[in-house]
Amino acid sequence: MTNEQRKRIVELRRQGCGYSKIATMLSISKNTVKSYCQRNELRAITIKEAQLCKHCGEAMTIAGGNKPRIFCSDKCRVLWWKAHHCKVYPKTRYQLICQHCGTEFESIGAPRRKYCSNECYIAERFGKERDTDE
Repeated sequence: MTNEQRKRIVELRRQGCGYSKIATMLSISKNTVKSYCQRNELRAITIKEAQLCKHCGEAMTIAGGNKPRIFCSDKCRVLWWKAHHCKVYPKTRYQLICQHCGTEFESIGAPRRKYCSNECYIAERFGKERDTDE
């Protein structure tokens, strides 16, 4: 085995490649790769050690004893939830009529909603004359 092959084995093993994959890539025996890795204590990075961010795909290392993270940052967490909230928690959509202005509006997950907006709620609750007072 050449020094170049040894360097490639180290690189590929750190990337998480298995013995068979490394052996076929470098055109050497699987047992040669396996024995070299075991002698030099080269183990593949497990999925738990190199978990990927659910939004951006960036690798995250997890300290021992800590709960596995799903996102690399709060920014990624917020962006992912904004894009996937309807897919993760699908809610029923209801077509309702506003009790104040009579317009039809869509309510997601709330079948007992009465008003299409906060303005209609305030106008209905405190009277229409409140809007015209200046």
